[in-house]
Formats: sequence, structure tokens, C-alpha cells
Amino acid sequence: MGITLRWVGEEDYERVAQARMLSYAPATSTFPRYLEALHKYRRAKPGDFLLAERNGEAVGTVTSLSLTMWMRGAAVPCQGVAYVGTIKTARRAGAGGEKGIATQLMFETLRKARERQQVVSALMPFRASYYEHFGYGNAERRVEWTVPMSILPRGDLAGFRFYREGDLPLLMQSRQRECQAGQCDIETNPEAWEFWMSQWPESLVVVDQPSPRGPIHALVVFDESRDGPAARLRVQDWSADSPAALLRILCFLGSLKDQYTDISIALPGDYALNRVLRESQLPHRQVDHPVAAARPYTRMQIRVLDHRRLLSALNLPPAVSGKATIAVRECEGDVSRFAMDVSDGRIAVSPSSQSPDVELSDVLWASIVSGDLSATQAIRLGLLPAGTKPQAVDLLDAFSIGPVPFCQEYF
Repeated sequence: MGITLRWVGEEDYERVAQARMLSYAPATSTFPRYLEALHKYRRAKPGDFLLAERNGEAVGTVTSLSLTMWMRGAAVPCQGVAYVGTIKTARRAGAGGEKGIATQLMFETLRKARERQQVVSALMPFRASYYEHFGYGNAERRVEWTVPMSILPRGDLAGFRFYREGDLPLLMQSRQRECQAGQCDIETNPEAWEFWMSQWPESLVVVDQPSPRGPIHALVVFDESRDGPAARLRVQDWSADSPAALLRILCFLGSLKDQYTDISIALPGDYALNRVLRESQLPHRQVDHPVAAARPYTRMQIRVLDHRRLLSALNLPPAVSGKATIAVRECEGDVSRFAMDVSDGRIAVSPSSQSPDVELSDVLWASIVSGDLSATQAIRLGLLPAGTKPQAVDLLDAFSIGPVPFCQEYF
């Protein structure tokens, strides 16, 4: 018997929890934790859960969240895809030409996003190459830094204090300012704030409010780990509504050097932290003095579902102008062909039957339009044909002007 797919609510939470547990967990004893999470973390609503069933047994599940992503000063409806799983006894079990369970789940999840008129779909993959089959391209650059406390910058610390009841409204305003100024950042809605704050009792939470009656500009959540006698400060979460506020966070963390040996913190891929350290070197060989270490990594992928609505919303630099015809090869087998007419930084989009100036996959398009990869870099890497029209490359390069994609939310 084939797979049936259905979107479910609270009446099926136990089945969803069981499917998650049998997909990810090492033991069935973890089932209560999975069930508790469904009731406790309310970012997902009834109707956001998809079950795959065979002969009445739940064999797979996925969750589709309704979120808001900010791209180039514009808020666009975004689907957040989470908890994609096939139970351990039903993987790679397609027979008679039937698609795999996870593949069926993903295509139905994308259909749901289009039904909800969501412009982009985002996820945080276990393996990026797998989700490229569904049109998702990398759209976030992050660097995990490990920094000796002794070389962190120093500065004014007036205004740093522990979080207290009543701070939340000002924190939400600060976080929203950060989100709107970023690229591919996702709003922290009230349910997500509940999720963040549920983890705070396991950490220490500090805010930066330089003026007692003024706004809060930054938040840092941290705990510690020990490896022998050395203690490391681990930044679990942070939020800063400006580069200056982020620099103040680093100065505050450096003030704790008497208690910790070093810190670990994840920052946007374009934040050259070593440049503000008391030792700017990232060594080319073994050294004996304190230096930072950096590990770049990717976390989020996106799929563009509505090219016209996304492009029409974006704000490119005012000096950008030009025209190009784009052909995006979609993973479903069809081609999205449209003309971009950019003037004063705004994009007018219309259907086109002309020969494209640029033809590329939906995976590569997601990385270029998000600013994760410039068209010029794509040419250098052989990802775009060398004969791609130069004026089209120049126009697409405008998407990579400004901050790199970086998302503070995790789902």
C-alpha cells in the first residue's frame, strides 16, 4: 500500500511525537520529551504538522512554520521547514517507482508553502546536498570564533546588567531593529521569544542599556564549559541592533577575563573579528602567543517560491539600474523565465519569452538572490557559464552588496 500524507493538529500530536522520536532518537524512552516539546514550543500551530502514513503507521513527518524573513529592507512571508524525518525502518524503501517518503514529504511541504502564499522557504539542513534536490541553496554565512579572553577589545561597559523582569518589550524592539537591518534574518515572534526564554534558566542573560530610560541595544546569553582547569565562556545567543552594540558585547565579554580562559561565539561571515582584537593575527603556523581561531560554516538554505513577489519587494542600492532576462531551472522540471528591469534600486518583474541573459538552477539562484554568492564569484567558480552577458552579471552582483545573510533564529 502506498503512502498517504495528511496535515494534522493536536489530536495527532502523539503520532507526530512518535514519528519524530523514531526518526531521530536513540531510544524510545525519549518519547515524553518529544511529546512535551510539541505542547510547550508554540511556534508551530495545529495544521503545521505533516504525517506520512503507511497501513495506518506513521512513517515520516515534517513541520511547516509561518515566519517572516527580512531581505534588503523588505519583509516577506517565509515558510520555515523543520523536523523532516523518516522513521529508521522506512528509509530508502521506495518500491515500484514510488518516491521516497522524505521526498514526498518535501514536495507536499513546498505545495503547502505556495498554498499559504509564502514567498520563500527556509530550512537548516542536516546535509545541504540532500535539500539541493528540492531547490534549496545556501543562504547564510557564519563563523564560529574561539578567542582568548586576553585579546578581546576593551571599552566602556556602562549600561551592562543582568536581565530583569520588564525588559522584554525593549528587547523585542531591539531585536526587531536588528532583524530589519539584516539580510535573510527571520523575525523573533512572541512564540519564538517564549522558546528563547525557556532556555535562559540554564545560562546567564545580560542586556546593554546605556541610559536607564533609553532603549536596550544588545542581549547576550552565555554559559560555561570546562576542559580540565580551563573554563570557556560559550555565547549561546546574542542580539545587537547595530555594529557598535555588537562591539560593546565583545568588550563586556572581555571584562570577564579573570574567570574564563577564552570564549566561543558565532558571528556573521563578514564580521572581521580579528581586526578589533588586541592580536589581529589568524596564524599561518603554530605560535605561542594568544590568537583567535575561526571556523566558517553554513547553516540556512532557502528556496525562492515566488520570484516576482520577492524581487519586487527588495531594495537595491539607488544607483543600481539595468535589465536582464533570467531563466531559473526549477527542481520540479519546469523553467521560470522573467525579465528584471531595475531603476533607482527598485525591481520591476514581468514574464518573458526572450532568450535569457542568465540561466541557472534554483539552487544557485537562491544563493545569488540572497547575497550569499555573487554572480562574479559564480563565474569564477564555473557555476555560471563564462559566456554569461557581463551586464547581467553586474546587475546580479547588486544582490551581494551589503551584509551577508545571517539569521539569528533557529528552527
